[in-house]
Amino acid sequence: MAAALQLQTHPCFHGTCQLSPPPRPSVSFPSSSRSFPSSRRSLSAHVKAAASSLSTTTLQEGIAEFYDESSGIWEDIWGDHMHHGYYDPGSDVSGSDHRAAQIRMVEESLRFAGISEDPANRPKRIVDVGCGIGGSSRYLARKYGAKCQGITLSPVQAGRANALANAQGLADQVCFEVADALNQPFPDDQFDLVWSMESGEHMPDKPKFVKELVRVAAPGGTIIVVTWCHRDLGPSEESLQPWEQKLLNRICDAYYLPEWCSTSDYVKLFQSLSLQDIKAGDWTENVAPFWPAVIRSALTWKGFTSLLRSGLKTIKGALVMPLMIEGFQKGVIKFAIIACRKPAE
Repeated sequence: MAAALQLQTHPCFHGTCQLSPPPRPSVSFPSSSRSFPSSRRSLSAHVKAAASSLSTTTLQEGIAEFYDESSGIWEDIWGDHMHHGYYDPGSDVSGSDHRAAQIRMVEESLRFAGISEDPANRPKRIVDVGCGIGGSSRYLARKYGAKCQGITLSPVQAGRANALANAQGLADQVCFEVADALNQPFPDDQFDLVWSMESGEHMPDKPKFVKELVRVAAPGGTIIVVTWCHRDLGPSEESLQPWEQKLLNRICDAYYLPEWCSTSDYVKLFQSLSLQDIKAGDWTENVAPFWPAVIRSALTWKGFTSLLRSGLKTIKGALVMPLMIEGFQKGVIKFAIIACRKPAE
């Protein structure tokens, strides 16, 4: 983790971004007034069930503290892209390929969504929802010459992301702050590209999360959500099987996740809001080598000693990594991408 930063500010695109870790905000997760069917049980019922077992304050603080604690070790070992890598199924993966695979994940997501490479049509304003330490934001800003704003619940991540942007000469293009993805601090119709790379799994109110993504998207703008989901339920199923739910609950406890939803749940949510060109992909096979590689990195001397220094929450997260592999192998966990477009005015 970087040394402590002096408190300073620089202009942001709608206010100020702080380079030092700002205080955690008081964040609320309001319930959505709109629900949709997920097999026989609505997603709003899933959200209410999750909210009743874990207070929103506990969830919010747990997420922020988990990433405050673990982001340093991740950056030290894996770099500044805090997400899965994208691999060709069955490919022979070398130890040096994983950071390149994380870049491929970004590029494949853009390709899947049909983001134009034409300078006249490429995105000029981007929001990175759940930005980590800003790896995607800086990459997209360089690629498209765009202005990008990132939000995270972790003050440590926001501070580190701004420091890296300054160090890399991108302070006039990218800006990061502590904010709630369910109540984003942006006006309506603001961004050509709304980017959520592995943050949706932390959202306790999926309808509200999707509504916020749609709200801040500019007319004609593209929304990309890459996230962990559980498998789609069959026509006769009301819920996951007990053993499947037990597996996910153990993962939720370690990573501060609320109730999971399926890929089809996300598709139905976007359909309910009249989004266009909605499509979804199952990339579970494409990320299969990633978790084994993360476990191997934790078992190196550098990984082990860094893990011991990082804190109990990070250690707890490391101990359930084999459950992620089990979930993928047994078909309970799916790695999904959903892309769509907001209707042009």
